[in-house]
Amino acid sequence: MKAKATHSFAQHRGTGATQGTFTTSDAIPWKPVDPKNHPGLEMFAVWGNPNEGASLFLQKYPAGMDSGWHWHSAAYQGVVIQGKFTHTFKGAAPQTGGPGSVWSQPARQVHDDKCEEGGDCIIAAQLQGQWLRRDSKERQGV
Repeated sequence: MKAKATHSFAQHRGTGATQGTFTTSDAIPWKPVDPKNHPGLEMFAVWGNPNEGASLFLQKYPAGMDSGWHWHSAAYQGVVIQGKFTHTFKGAAPQTGGPGSVWSQPARQVHDDKCEEGGDCIIAAQLQGQWLRRDSKERQGV
């Protein structure tokens, strides 16, 4: 019996298209997020545009990557799809989980994200509005 490969997918919604689309995981057109400050971190918008408003996107973190303390202008919900991922709210204990783990992040709350060693991580995040990132040191006076 020949084994079949299974693939996750990203379905494009809200694009005004009259026909649906299907993208296998090996065909996702990943784009670098910020090669200078976060080498290896990549992103794919499933629907919407996080620079403009509500959206759903995937992020791929290389194993061992730590985002550093930061905050975002919009609230979001996250889901771990692949790997062992740690999300830490400032002042709280780190929370680590594998595929299926979920979290909710309020707007402007300082946090840190890390993909643990052992394999790359992929997360899905659904944003409630425009998503701007700020390093936590910039949070002074907000």
